[in-house]
Amino acid sequence: MFCPAGIEFSFTPLKSSGRTPPRTPGTPTFTPSKVLLANGETKMNMLSPGDSTRLFHADVEYQKIVSEWSFQKDHVDIPQADIAHDNKSAQLEDNVNTMLGLDANRLCRWDMRDPRGVVQEAGDVSPIMQWTGGKDFARGTNFTCMATSGAGNVVVGGKDGKIRLYSSKTLTQAKTSIPGLGKPITAIDVTYDGNWVLATTDDYLMVIRTSFEIDGKQCNAFLDRGGGKLALPRLLRLKPEDKLITGGKPLKNGRFTWVTEANSQERWVVASCGKHTVIWNFRRVKSATTTSTSVGGLPTMMEYVLSAKDEDVIDSNFMHERYAPVTGGVRGDALVVATPHKVFTLAGED
Repeated sequence: MFCPAGIEFSFTPLKSSGRTPPRTPGTPTFTPSKVLLANGETKMNMLSPGDSTRLFHADVEYQKIVSEWSFQKDHVDIPQADIAHDNKSAQLEDNVNTMLGLDANRLCRWDMRDPRGVVQEAGDVSPIMQWTGGKDFARGTNFTCMATSGAGNVVVGGKDGKIRLYSSKTLTQAKTSIPGLGKPITAIDVTYDGNWVLATTDDYLMVIRTSFEIDGKQCNAFLDRGGGKLALPRLLRLKPEDKLITGGKPLKNGRFTWVTEANSQERWVVASCGKHTVIWNFRRVKSATTTSTSVGGLPTMMEYVLSAKDEDVIDSNFMHERYAPVTGGVRGDALVVATPHKVFTLAGED
């Protein structure tokens, strides 16, 4: 079981810094729409809902926004709805200068270095994120979110419920497109080995196995065409009585345990729902069959832990194992849960 221990953390952006003050909002009411820790978790990259063509770069230790960047392609500002690391472990690595970006009809890669390969400095008059690859798709893709595996393969969710899998080598054409069940995908994740994808909708989480076999050969839908070859998705849903407890609030931000090594396995799935955190045992989810509680003929898992807070849960995410507490000589899994006024840690074992 998981037992809470409360801690608090605050981040206040500054009005100016450096030789050329960045055009930051300069007020504690600045709430990023997306945050990525970077460079060994010493830096933080943030998107502002007020101007999605800008990236705010902050120093975590000094709690300062030190520079503001523009997303540009051919001297035109490009809006971005989401950003992601090149791979699962990138935020722990030093001197990583690239990232992925996404909006409704665009998937691309950005570089903080100038065309000569030199890292631009905070004092530059107007540092620009360089477009280094990707594609502007025809209208209708309606991308909403993305995530990367340990090898850098990319999974993208859409408003139409579709899930698209891209090889790390190309962002211009999906290797596999998986039809949805009609609900928009609001968040997405993938295991380190790329064998499982987790898609979040308001009503359920969908777990999809991307590995399959053809003539005795092991394949993966990120690298091989998987249309019509993948196993049925597994659904994670709340019981009717728990829907009443959570006030019918939507499920949000489903994620796997954070793994960054090939010999480690994800053990849990977590999502937020109103004032609650919902935790599924991923090992049991993987073994779910059609004999389990089923909705629409799909294997469905309704066995989970529901943990309540005094106010709405903004987000829930797993710590990296290096930061997780050790109990009885064994390092367990630890979860961070954020509410509007506090950040809690939840730690435990099976």
